[in-house]
Amino acid sequence: MGNEWVADLAQDIRQKGHEAAENYGRSQHQAEIATTQGKPFFTAFVLRLEEDVNEIKRELQGDVTSSDTLFQTIGLAEVKITRNGFPWFDARITHQDPIIILDYAKTLGVAGDPALDRKVCHFTFQVAGDDTLSAQESFADNPRRFHQPEELARHIVELLFKM
Repeated sequence: MGNEWVADLAQDIRQKGHEAAENYGRSQHQAEIATTQGKPFFTAFVLRLEEDVNEIKRELQGDVTSSDTLFQTIGLAEVKITRNGFPWFDARITHQDPIIILDYAKTLGVAGDPALDRKVCHFTFQVAGDDTLSAQESFADNPRRFHQPEELARHIVELLFKM
């Protein structure tokens, strides 16, 4: 039994590396869920976002605060929303696995310079222990979690339209 040291080393690896290996396997599983469920989440989010923007347009129709609002789907992973005034904003939303990025500029009145005073918000996909997907604000002091695409759409609409 000259190789007893090998058995001891293998046992040591099993004991010390077990938790790390399980954590790695779980993180790989979560990354796969974020990738496969992230695209449908983004698609549902964009559809709801467009519905919400259109509903606001209908509600304001004929009012002095009514303004041209354009919703453009640029590809499977990007949309652009612009509004000419009250409030004016220029926003681009992209899905770059595993995050959604909102890049926008906004003023209370009429058109500003879309290159100035831009803000960027990141929403990172998170996978819970039961494998459910949500999007969470990144880099926020008290990050909000959005379990449904509709919740994230509402948050962004409020962010862009609130004066």
